[in-house]
Amino acid sequence: MNNFPEGKPPKEISEGIIKLSNDIYAIRTKWLAHVPARLISGTYVFLMVRRNPFGLLLFDTGGPGSGPVIYNAIKKLGFSPNDLQGVAISHWHKDHTGGLASLIKRIDPGPRPIKIYVGERDLPLMLNRMPHRLICHPVLHIPIPHRPGRIPPLEKVRFVPLVPDSQENPLAEWGIEFIPTPGHTPGHTSFMHTSSGTLLPGCGLAMLGKDTVGIVMMYWDRKIKVKSALKLAKLDFRYLYPVHFMLSDREIPLEKRMPAKGPWSWLLRLLGCYPIFRYPKGA
Repeated sequence: MNNFPEGKPPKEISEGIIKLSNDIYAIRTKWLAHVPARLISGTYVFLMVRRNPFGLLLFDTGGPGSGPVIYNAIKKLGFSPNDLQGVAISHWHKDHTGGLASLIKRIDPGPRPIKIYVGERDLPLMLNRMPHRLICHPVLHIPIPHRPGRIPPLEKVRFVPLVPDSQENPLAEWGIEFIPTPGHTPGHTSFMHTSSGTLLPGCGLAMLGKDTVGIVMMYWDRKIKVKSALKLAKLDFRYLYPVHFMLSDREIPLEKRMPAKGPWSWLLRLLGCYPIFRYPKGA
């Protein structure tokens, strides 16, 4: 269960660290060009603690310069960064992979390499580090060149592809279901912590306001991204923690979600976003 009163925004237990539950923490990291996330928008990574057997699993790594931030946050929480056993990457964009190399360089994983879980179609894009084109806005179609973050020392890691429609789930030992959600990138992946009903959608969904959920204007394939987002919106999760903008610990079970309508939704559409549902008042 989450540890904050219903309807109240999560609060920091230390600067840049938010306790979402007894086993999940949000860490505010840097965005792009080493810009602190609070100056542009929230950019969070999520740390999950497994008690038995003990281990740490990280979801995304923030933008460049985030490695030391994550490393120090793990220590502030009273854990050893050397207990990090895996990193689940939602997609290859630099604001999600930019802190990976600098984090791993600081860790001594011992004889076992740290597993890096990445969607099968995003893995080669991440490894070759070549610039790729993003598209901004569904009407203006503004092209933006973008490059993944740096690759960590290969002797310390093992990349594990997350294969759509596979019968094997490499994250099952963590109680995590991976959900292929292409569109933002070819191999974008979302993650569900099944026991708590917590959805970590990466950029598959975003908080577009205090009570509005949808997708942002950046994409690889807009139609596919919308389809993936609608699929996520129909899942029976209780808590939603996207990477960007803001966090809310309000429960939003499937039966309480309401269609996103009204002036605010139309404004979001003009900006190139796609609102899908909203939290009802008092939820």
